[in-house]
Amino acid sequence: MIRRAGLLLTTALVAALLALPAPAAPAARAVAVTLKPCGVLPRARCGSIERPWEPGNPAAGTVTVGFAFVPARDRSRPALGTLVPHEGGPGYSTTGSATSYAEMYGPLLDRRNLLLVDQRGTGRSEPIDCPLLQNSDVPYADAAAACGAQLGERADDYSTALSADDLAAVVDALALGPVDVYGDSYGTFFAQVYVGRHLDQVRSVVLDSAYPAYGEDGWYATQGPAMRRSFTVVCQRSPGCRAAGRAFLPTLSRVLEQVRVKPWRGTAYDADGRRMKVTVDGPGLTAVAYGATFTPAFYRELTAALRSGLAGDRRPLLRLVAEATGGGTDAGPVRAYSEGLDAAVACHDYPQLYDMTASPDVRQAQYAAALDARTASDPDTYGPFTVHEYADSTWQMLDWCTRWPVAPASNRAGPPTPPSGHYPEVPVLVLSGELDSITTPAEGDLVTAQFPGARHVVVANSFHVTAVGDTDRCAVRIVRSFVDAPAAGLPTRCASRVEPIRALGRFPTVSPTTARGTARLAALTVADLQDRWWNNYSGHGVGLRGGTWRYSGDREVRFRLRDVRLGTLPVSGLAVWDRNAETMTVSLDLPTGHLDGSWDTRTLHARASLSGHLSGRPLRVAFPAP
Repeated sequence: MIRRAGLLLTTALVAALLALPAPAAPAARAVAVTLKPCGVLPRARCGSIERPWEPGNPAAGTVTVGFAFVPARDRSRPALGTLVPHEGGPGYSTTGSATSYAEMYGPLLDRRNLLLVDQRGTGRSEPIDCPLLQNSDVPYADAAAACGAQLGERADDYSTALSADDLAAVVDALALGPVDVYGDSYGTFFAQVYVGRHLDQVRSVVLDSAYPAYGEDGWYATQGPAMRRSFTVVCQRSPGCRAAGRAFLPTLSRVLEQVRVKPWRGTAYDADGRRMKVTVDGPGLTAVAYGATFTPAFYRELTAALRSGLAGDRRPLLRLVAEATGGGTDAGPVRAYSEGLDAAVACHDYPQLYDMTASPDVRQAQYAAALDARTASDPDTYGPFTVHEYADSTWQMLDWCTRWPVAPASNRAGPPTPPSGHYPEVPVLVLSGELDSITTPAEGDLVTAQFPGARHVVVANSFHVTAVGDTDRCAVRIVRSFVDAPAAGLPTRCASRVEPIRALGRFPTVSPTTARGTARLAALTVADLQDRWWNNYSGHGVGLRGGTWRYSGDREVRFRLRDVRLGTLPVSGLAVWDRNAETMTVSLDLPTGHLDGSWDTRTLHARASLSGHLSGRPLRVAFPAP
């Protein structure tokens, strides 16, 4: 029957809507669910179910778990199944990433439904709003303590296991049958827990940038080797970086020797155009080196910035540290991302260096002792940074839970293992980015070994999360092929053929003396804004040595430059970056003339072509793309 704008749907009616045969499920599993049209995606219907905060304790009440359901596009035939992605963080809303997931699945949505369930504490599922965490200048552990106190008895009610059971209840309520699960980053952690608890609901699993739900300790010791290797191979594979000086590790070590004696200080603008005082020291450089895992920008620039710093030009390195450690403290709308949920999950499920059943004072003492013991036993864990430099950086999360509420004995904190003690045999695909230093390929190996028959694909020259927003069109093809036929062969040849990053050798400081040099510096100036874009959320910024710029768009990014200086040359005009086509097209005004042209932004040996007039003379040049 119709109830206002929504549909009151029993299990049988939901099955009819999906063009699926109604399952012969016990009547007790039939749940009335109201679905209403919503703007999450075209054809999407949103609904919610009530779930117990604490199973077995009715007095604790219920939490609303919201979701969006999108039926298969082809309504003339029964749907082949349902795709269930889960967001990372933890804290991000899965419904908030609906467009990205729809693009990733692409043609699979013709015959398959899409189910987006927001984890309890996020999005449409009563998001946690802890102001000190969401928008704070205080240390994370202090803000987390305030959040835990705000949540009170609810502090331990956001575990991944409870959230996985929530998803299972939604799948049951909609009578969807076996589903194809995808998780990225923390979403892989969630997916592992879900599969371990609800195998009967699972057809296949994709773990993109896999974080083991159990099997490693709180030091995350695979990060150091992954970071060192990633920067080394990025520079080795890029002719411009390889030929311009010492390799990454010896260059970083020389800078560390100097800044440990006397840190480099100055002012710089972060990626959003905020001017800030910056200190280049061990913790600051840690944040840059490990933060590179998310985008090409820091991989492209850090080795060059270190070399320039040793040569006396510290501005590029000051800027990188500003971008890695600044960026403001506002995490944005809580419905899109909840820092509180991040803390609640991390402090209950993740491995720690201290006992979560101990008091905060005891935990803090245990943490300090653990750092000293690790320094003595394995000082190169995060090398060339010391254990304490890593621990003092804005990158780390080792101490986040030192002041979280004491974990109750009735809901034990710690990494969740499958109730059976091991993962079942189910089709599993693990994807890792070769340059991912937060969920490393080594962690992907660990997860793969825990699932009988799982397949692990490492995507060359790729970062954290490979299939969502994949402009290289490799990982996304592998995912689609696996979901379509989990037991069949996969198109993995592309995984070894993704183009390397074009890393810089040094940053320019002197004025070009030729028209060709002027054209190359103009192109480098535009490429520098492309790097800034990855960390920019304000829509505007400041050039390395002056000038301002703005951008609009996402898939097609339009930069407007006003006297932007990477070196000494002021560059104005328009640059259009087509991220899907991987091209940059420019129309640039310089003090001595005007240039138009374009280049491929991805291929290693691509050439840039620019033409126009400089100093009253026609110019047409080609050179290696920046």
